[in-house]
Amino acid sequence: MEKRSQVKIKICGMTDIDNICRILFLEPDYIGFIFYPKSPRYVVGKVKPDMLSIIPSRVHRVGVFVNSTETEIRQVAATYGLQTIQLHGNEKPELCHALRESGFEVIKAFSIEDEHDFEHIWAYEDFVDYYLFDTKTPSYGGSGKEFDWQLILRQPLRKPWFLSGGINIDNINMAAQSGAYCIDLNSRFESAPGIKDYELLNKALGKIR
Repeated sequence: MEKRSQVKIKICGMTDIDNICRILFLEPDYIGFIFYPKSPRYVVGKVKPDMLSIIPSRVHRVGVFVNSTETEIRQVAATYGLQTIQLHGNEKPELCHALRESGFEVIKAFSIEDEHDFEHIWAYEDFVDYYLFDTKTPSYGGSGKEFDWQLILRQPLRKPWFLSGGINIDNINMAAQSGAYCIDLNSRFESAPGIKDYELLNKALGKIR
């Protein structure tokens, strides 16, 4: 078997169990499920929790939340067997700390447009496992658009980070070489919202593995 790239792979926004089954053949490190009702990739009602038993233990189940309460997050995490919590709203460091102390792996997402968007991340440094950097948009959630990744490299980061926002078949090599711990693949690899294009993903991952 060929040696895999060091960069981890997260495939996010899954909403169909047959699609999930097929995507698992690509051996992602993380599979993400969105629990934000306003998202077109909202998973509740589309995939039953017990269906996720097909996901092997080596693949982390990530729940993506936007301004949910700690109680809500814990309930969903227990129902869906989540190991990793991604917070994509205005959550405070205290919530990150509480979830991490409970044994969850915590990813805190930050929307990036310019250098100033990094100023408030330092308060989270001791309370998260990873940062996630995405393109700033007027609303919550991904835009499918790329921001200037060089902005990240100019920051004195002491946490590994996920790269999201506009990663596609053409720039995936640059994304994999950006210094990110993990690259987050979503809307640019879909045939419809929440349905991933297996052939396109297979081609993309073949370029970096």
